[in-house]
Order: sequence, then C-alpha cells, then structure tokens
Amino acid sequence: MNRSQNHVPVIALMLLLLTGSVLVAGCFQERAPAAPDRVAELAAQYPPPGELVMVNGSRMHIRCEGSGSPVVVMEAGSTDISLSWAPVQHNISAFTRVCAYDRLGYGWSDPLTGPVTARDVTGRLHALLSAANITPPYILVGHSLGGEYVRYYAHQYPGEVAGMVLVDPGSEWQMVRTGENFTRQQKAAIADAVSGIQATGSKAADGTLAANLSLVPVDPRLPPYEFRAYGALLATRPYFWEARAVEAESAFAMFDEMRQENVTYTSPAPLIVISSGRDMGFAEDPAENRHANEVFRTLQQEMAAESPAGVYLVAPDTSHYVQLDRPDIVIGAIRSVVNTSAGQSGTAGTRLPQSGPPLAGT
Repeated sequence: MNRSQNHVPVIALMLLLLTGSVLVAGCFQERAPAAPDRVAELAAQYPPPGELVMVNGSRMHIRCEGSGSPVVVMEAGSTDISLSWAPVQHNISAFTRVCAYDRLGYGWSDPLTGPVTARDVTGRLHALLSAANITPPYILVGHSLGGEYVRYYAHQYPGEVAGMVLVDPGSEWQMVRTGENFTRQQKAAIADAVSGIQATGSKAADGTLAANLSLVPVDPRLPPYEFRAYGALLATRPYFWEARAVEAESAFAMFDEMRQENVTYTSPAPLIVISSGRDMGFAEDPAENRHANEVFRTLQQEMAAESPAGVYLVAPDTSHYVQLDRPDIVIGAIRSVVNTSAGQSGTAGTRLPQSGPPLAGT
C-alpha cells in the first residue's frame, strides 16, 4: 500500500485525490474480489481503538489518551481520519489529554448522510465532545481542511477554545485570491477526482480491495499498526469512499459558507500556524503554480496575524503532511500552546514576524 507524499489540501484536490484514487482505480484489471468472509475477517482484525459515542443517532469514533487539561482535540484533513495523527497523539498524551476523532463517514464512525458543511461538522464535534464528557477548555489542532474546521469551531464556540495549532491549513479565500482560471481548473480536478473515488469505492464494495491490499492507497509514513488499520478500513468500508467524494463535492459550497460567516480568530489565546516547507503542486503552469503557492502562504500568515498571540512558523523541507514528516515540530508547537494557555512559559506567547524564520526543531 502506498500513497504519494505530495498531498495538498482540498483546495488543490488534483493531487490529493487523484494520486490516491484515480491511479489506483486503473489497476484493477484481472484482480479477483475477496470472498465475503475475507472482508468480514479483515474488518474484525481492526476494531475501533477508541470508543463509539452516539451523536444525534449516529455513532462517532473518538480516541483519547493521557490526562490533564486543557484537552487537545485533533481534526484530520480532507478525506483523512484520526489515524493520521498517530505519531503526534501518542507523544502529546505524555503531558496532557489528547483526543482524535473520525468525522461521519470516515474511519470507524457511521456513514455520512447529506452534503458536508462547516456548521454541521463543527456542530457534530461539539455534540461528540459533550456526549463523551470531554469538557473544555480545548486546544484545537487542525491539518489542512481540518484547520478550516477548527477555525470555524473557534468562531462558533469561542468560550471553549484555549488555543489552536493549524498545520498547513487551507483557506476559504484561496480560490478568490488566486483567480478565476485557477478556480475553474480546481473545479474540473475535483470532478475528475470524485469519479476516481467512486470507481475505487466500488472495488471496496465488491471485495476487490480486500483481496488486493497492495492496491489500497495508504501513506507509508504511518506507524505499522496505523498503516495496516487504515488499509483495512479503506478496503472494507465502501461508505468511507462515499464520504470522500461527498466532502470533495461540498468543498466550494463550504468555502462560500465560511466566507459569508467571516470566520476570524481574534482571541488573545495562543495560536501557532505551521506552514510546510515545500511548494504545493497546485497547477501545471509554473507561473500559475508559483502564484498559487504565494497566495497559500500569504493566507496562512494572515491567519496568524489575526490573533494578537499569533505565531507563524515554517517547517523546513516538509510536505503538506508536516505531522508525518516532522511530528516533533507539531508536538513542540502543541506543547507550547498547552503551556502558554495554562499560564506556563512557552514560545507561543512570543510574537514573531509574519515571515518568521523556519522552526528547525523542538
């Protein structure tokens, strides 16, 4: 199982989804599907590592480790799940309680129904935390599109948020600021990606993926257990693929929703925005790709500048998945925000320039 490391946020789905789904979908010739008992056996090998909590009639999976307050709550990126945080979560549990969860449709949570909106995602997370007796204050940590979700959460429930760490976050303003031609390209890329996702999902439904796990796109940088569990979930849960398609199709409407809400984070609570060190493959044309990357980084710097306690950092030589390339950098940022929010010393209380130096380590 493998997956390209050049993943980009939902605003650049061409690489994020096509490399993981369309390319895989083209490799199914002459592959026999697995028997139903093999699918059931594979699914049974990887039960939920956390608990299933009933939220508005659906079960949602959340895994918490450690103890202490404030609680760190981790939101995965577009089409991703709680397992993507494994290298970070296990280490955060050494100094506070940390929880990662699966949105509806993903991981071990129940299937998703209907389109994806930021209000629905954050409302379900709010209800999940309450139902699981996980009380605020929270340190919210979001990757990619998950960064937009946690910003929306802080906008909706500001009294519950004691700080945030945004890991290479996307922005609802990327398309508007980059231009109409770029937006048209991304809409076309999403349409192609959705077709690929649906084709791959059909192979999960008929057992082909369960019989041929080498075809399942999973990031090889994950720890061994998480790598195998992620592959089993993708191979045995067709609705996982359906959720990926729905979230992709909902992207532009969700960006509109967030712009209309004028989502901002002006709290004095600590905030760290971490940018990846490598350029994204936003467009084939070099000039257009350069412009899109400049806009992407500028928007991330502006996110940090919204808050009087905001800090902008660059994780050198990292892909979009900073938490897998350099989990130590993300862990250090979270520790800093936790310490600062608790009134202890930490670098998050120090205001850095928007173009501040790369964070070399923690």
